Amino acid sequence: MIRFDKVYKLYDKDYSQIDTLCRRLDISPLTAKVLINRGFNTIESCEDFLNTDLKNLNDPFLLKGMKEAVERISKAIEYSEKICIYGDYDADGVTSTSILFIFLKKLGANCFYYLPNRLEEGYGLNIDAIDNIAKLNTSLLITVDCGITNICEVDYLNEKGIDVIVTDHHQCIDTLPKAVSVINPNRVDCSYSFKMLAGVGVAFKLIQGLSKKLGIEVDYEEILPLVTIGTVADVVPLVGENRIIVKNGLNFMKDTSNLGVKALLEVSGLKDKNISSYHVGFVLGPRLNAGGRLGVATIGVKMFTTDDYSEALSLAEYLDEENRKRQEIEEEILKDAEKLIEEKIDLEKEKIIVLASDKWHSGVIGICASKITDKYFKPSILFSIEGDVARGSARSIPTFDIHNSLSRCSDVLEKFGGHKQAAGMLIKTENINEFRRKINEVADEFLDEDDLIPEIYIDSELESSDIDIKTISELKKLEPFGMNNPSPQFIYRTAKIKSIRRIGKDNAHLKLLLEKNGSVVDTIGFNFGDYGNVLSNEDEINIVGNLDINDYMGNVSPQLIIREINSIKYDIPNIDDEYYYALKKYLKKNSLNFRKGKKNVEFVEKINRLDYIVDVLKERENVLVLVYNYVNILSICEAIQLEGRDVIKKTSISYNIDDNHKVNSIVILPVLFDINFKRYEKVIFYDLSFDVNNFLYFMDKIGPKNVGTLFHRYDIDLNKEILLNILPTIDEMRIIYKSFLTAKSKNIKIEPYLYLESINCKVEKKITKYKLDVTMEIFKDLNFIDFTLKDNYYFVKILEPPNEKIDILEKPKVKYLYSLKNSEM
Repeated sequence: MIRFDKVYKLYDKDYSQIDTLCRRLDISPLTAKVLINRGFNTIESCEDFLNTDLKNLNDPFLLKGMKEAVERISKAIEYSEKICIYGDYDADGVTSTSILFIFLKKLGANCFYYLPNRLEEGYGLNIDAIDNIAKLNTSLLITVDCGITNICEVDYLNEKGIDVIVTDHHQCIDTLPKAVSVINPNRVDCSYSFKMLAGVGVAFKLIQGLSKKLGIEVDYEEILPLVTIGTVADVVPLVGENRIIVKNGLNFMKDTSNLGVKALLEVSGLKDKNISSYHVGFVLGPRLNAGGRLGVATIGVKMFTTDDYSEALSLAEYLDEENRKRQEIEEEILKDAEKLIEEKIDLEKEKIIVLASDKWHSGVIGICASKITDKYFKPSILFSIEGDVARGSARSIPTFDIHNSLSRCSDVLEKFGGHKQAAGMLIKTENINEFRRKINEVADEFLDEDDLIPEIYIDSELESSDIDIKTISELKKLEPFGMNNPSPQFIYRTAKIKSIRRIGKDNAHLKLLLEKNGSVVDTIGFNFGDYGNVLSNEDEINIVGNLDINDYMGNVSPQLIIREINSIKYDIPNIDDEYYYALKKYLKKNSLNFRKGKKNVEFVEKINRLDYIVDVLKERENVLVLVYNYVNILSICEAIQLEGRDVIKKTSISYNIDDNHKVNSIVILPVLFDINFKRYEKVIFYDLSFDVNNFLYFMDKIGPKNVGTLFHRYDIDLNKEILLNILPTIDEMRIIYKSFLTAKSKNIKIEPYLYLESINCKVEKKITKYKLDVTMEIFKDLNFIDFTLKDNYYFVKILEPPNEKIDILEKPKVKYLYSLKNSEM
């Protein structure tokens, strides 16, 4: 059975508008194709996407509840009421709190902020916090990035005489809090056109509303970098208003007037650099989140709201140190988790990885669960045991709804919440093992093996003509990249390697020069250095990657950044062990029914049989495809791998006999008389059998009527090349036998690779491992030797040589094999 470690999915959209987009927008076909892949297939939608002027932001008063919120805040400012901004401990909550505090202070408000301690209080409003806030004579509380599900807590605030304004972006439940105003674009009764704002985006809209009502300008250079950090860190789609916010925020970031942002950039090593969404998501965001994870989220707000740069820098350094501690904690948890996986998890059986320890920090297990899921491409749940209870954090894969699955196990959970890809939960420690069993039962119901294979989306196949500075510059205008607007990813196929260099510290990176259709492309693969030991000049390669511009000492040139090496066709091809042993079985079965006869088959040259087979497997069911040659099966597997998960979910690929677990089957080196053809509506012989007589005999005797053949004349040469690679010549067999006879003992132990390296060097031959194996089988049949293959060693007993002269080529088995090699059609 052949299984893929990953599959690739080429976008398949309606590209009929490409020419129109190219002409009207003056863009390349590749850029137009990417825009269509992102859902922008009209001139108007493309222009809206590309135009990120701040004037294109929606009117904040289109949000339901905005009018009431602005009026109540204006009244509180007018009468110097005390206002509490109640936030959350993650980057979205910290930035939400910061921007509203900054702007309310600018308006002269009497305000303060409160962020709950993640480890002690958890997410959202809580009674103890409300009691403390009430003691400060607070009359108005504004939530940011939280509050939408705090029905009871808002009621309690009302009882305390504190008015509440809820601003949030999380999904609403059936009942809304009884607040003065609830601003959430996801309210069922809210007609706001853009539903995907982060919490900081909603807080920003409130600021815009106050600005419009009170006639006070928003300092976008100060505010938007913070909104950008919160938006990117919360991993919301970077389209619509989010795209406008982030695009402008990134432009403002390097020269922002916000001292906290300046300090954070400095300690992160990004001062004076052009900041991208990558830097925000993977450099700035983790530092800001580290404070909340380890229980000190207010540090981030202090940093963003201070007027003293030395204080901001000190706080940024503190967060940087907290992030370093978080990394150390994370590293220890991951080491511990890997050990538990090795010792206690059966990865073949368990589709969900569930781990628990009383040594793990509850604020860091979510990150660790993400990394375990990324590594194994399986949902993972990590529990931090705290006495009788344990806090859990789950991360999932696109094919599995973890929140829905947790609901199926709710009887052993104390509480849980989240969404399809991530969730948190509380459980009694004594129930963890039962939970592991139940959640894996749910996974067995919904997941099959193919769902556990990563699927990588590819925007387009690249041609050499696509790779130029103009096109790459156009693609850069699609930035910032993130959710719903990923960095465009392409596949560059059948390119020949012209140069290989390993570069960087410890030769960790790889530079390749690739040639295709007369054009040479420069590529670089970071952390791909090990491929330098695998690849050779003239190998043919498929690269999945991103296009970029290489600017080296003022010289700019296009460059392909390697993300995946999809396949390699070596200049000197070689078969693998699995194919070889299946070929041995196929030849052995057929040699038992060796027949001579007239060879008469029809060749089909006019159709592209590879495209035809892929289309048939995509569109039909109960199809059987029979393939013999190794080169052809590589081509079929490569083509299927580029069709995404859908084709492999319905098509099994096996050796010798069919696998009945899927509706379609591909059988490599089929033993025809062992296959039940009755279950198939269509049978296709993709290429020519090594033994055409056996094929013709089968067709004559029991061949099903629903058979089609796609034979090409070059199948003959391909088959001969395979046989030449495994069948030894008479001279090569003599060399091997002579080496046995000259051995010092009648019983010898042979490690194939070392033996062949030695003997090939002595006689200047290229005897392969497979030729050695066939020779051993032939010698055993002739009673020259006896042997056992164990642990990749041949244990050989040399028998007494025969007295009479033996013509090896006249022995039935040898005669049969050589008849195939010498066959002519």
